[in-house]
Amino acid sequence: MALLSNMSATCVIKHMKSIFARHGIPQIVVSDNGPCYSCREFQLFAQDYDFKHVTSSPLYPQSNGKAEKGVHIVKQLLKKAQDSKADPYLALLSYRASPLEHGKSPAELLMGRQLRTTLPYTTTKKHKQVQDKMKRLQKRQKVNFDKSAKSLKPLAPNDTVRVEDSNIWTKKATVLEEVNPRSYNVKTEDGLILRRNRRSLSHTSETLRTDDGRCEDNDKTTPELTSPAKDSEQAPALRRSGRSVKPPERLNL
Repeated sequence: MALLSNMSATCVIKHMKSIFARHGIPQIVVSDNGPCYSCREFQLFAQDYDFKHVTSSPLYPQSNGKAEKGVHIVKQLLKKAQDSKADPYLALLSYRASPLEHGKSPAELLMGRQLRTTLPYTTTKKHKQVQDKMKRLQKRQKVNFDKSAKSLKPLAPNDTVRVEDSNIWTKKATVLEEVNPRSYNVKTEDGLILRRNRRSLSHTSETLRTDDGRCEDNDKTTPELTSPAKDSEQAPALRRSGRSVKPPERLNL
């Protein structure tokens, strides 16, 4: 972790070089699509330091969940340290030295040794029992979550999809390729190329109109999402009554 004075690419690269000098250069660096990561300067930095730069799906922070969760935890630690007027560096040290479910702390996994903190810590039988209880609880939580969760089917090139935009699914596009697991490049009807996560793409068998005015049909499967326009066109037909109606007496003159 580093304290950035600004979010420019020069500042980010400077602190990343400092981290790489202490811990070594990783093979893969995963980030979001911020301006400091999508510029030419960062591309040259990745080329010079010989690592692969992978970005998460735009408009879908969950695809970079590990980094987002780490940022959330550190923010909560710093906020609690500020509210209690405690030393924020001791809070970070305690977090890094806290053992995970398998018994080792993040610092021990990184450095191969335990860090000394101001908090006493011993591995006891009771601590092992607490770890086993937490594992069983996590497994039960996963089973309950998987009851309502399901995996979306992968998309193939040339599939017609609808793209989510501010919770509206009106934009149609064609799948070009899968650039990362569950992340696709798609081309819209007006020729715009977008990158979206599978959660933001809904497979459909609708007709897609291309730039030259031609229509492309996709009749592979039924659409995952029904557009509001189709619902309005399929209004139920009116039913006539079979009862005979007697005319009023004033008309029988």
